[in-house]
Amino acid sequence: MTWVSRQILRSYSGWDRLTKIGFWIAAVLLIVGFVFLLFAPMDQRGWVFAGLIALVIVMQLIVLWGNRSMVTVFTQAQRIYLAGDLEGARDLLEDARSNGTADVKALTLLGNTYRQFGQLDESRRVLYEALDKAPDHHFPLYNLGRTEAAAGDYTRAAVLYEQALAAGAPAVTRFDLAEACFLKGDIDRASTALDHVLPSLNEPHRLMMAMWWRAQMGTGAPPPAELIRDGLPYWAAVAERFQDTPYGKAIADTLLSLQSDMKGDARPNV
Repeated sequence: MTWVSRQILRSYSGWDRLTKIGFWIAAVLLIVGFVFLLFAPMDQRGWVFAGLIALVIVMQLIVLWGNRSMVTVFTQAQRIYLAGDLEGARDLLEDARSNGTADVKALTLLGNTYRQFGQLDESRRVLYEALDKAPDHHFPLYNLGRTEAAAGDYTRAAVLYEQALAAGAPAVTRFDLAEACFLKGDIDRASTALDHVLPSLNEPHRLMMAMWWRAQMGTGAPPPAELIRDGLPYWAAVAERFQDTPYGKAIADTLLSLQSDMKGDARPNV
């Protein structure tokens, strides 16, 4: 009960004026109702008690209405992030980080945002802060793997992906594991990871790259030209974002090969 009261008081300042007035009217009526219950004749107390229950329900509805626009920092920042405003998301999350209110998810999203900016050292620092809060949480483990991969440390990235999978990360994480293993030359592990994840891939950029890896390993056909066309924009953005890292250069080289294959597919048979 004390915790509920604290939560109401903490969120009360964000309510609009009419909601505050409605809450206090209901609170006063509740107090009056309790007093009336004490002195009401026995045959009327049932009706009074039913009225008190109705008032409690009304107050709960008022609290829910007052908090209707309140969301966590993570949710706010995620919406901004997905809308493409990376600077806005970063600033909001940094404010939460500086005042100590950023939770594991918020810190992880902040680390992701820095990675999108190409600031890999800062991304790594923030993601380690998230892991300090929750060492076995798959969300920061996976995203730290993404940052290490972007920096070209594929061995470290693969370890982190495996830890994330053991901690409950989605199965699609095996795609990232396959990427790290392929780029570091561990073909057997890359092939095993692809065996598990390839049947479930439906996003063009992932399916395209997975088929390309399979073709390079000699275990599958290369992606068709139409799939390459659909998948290229995503990877072109990745190559540009990380152009100063070994990872960015590896992706750029892959794209050159893919584009060459696509042009070859477009040529008529002679």
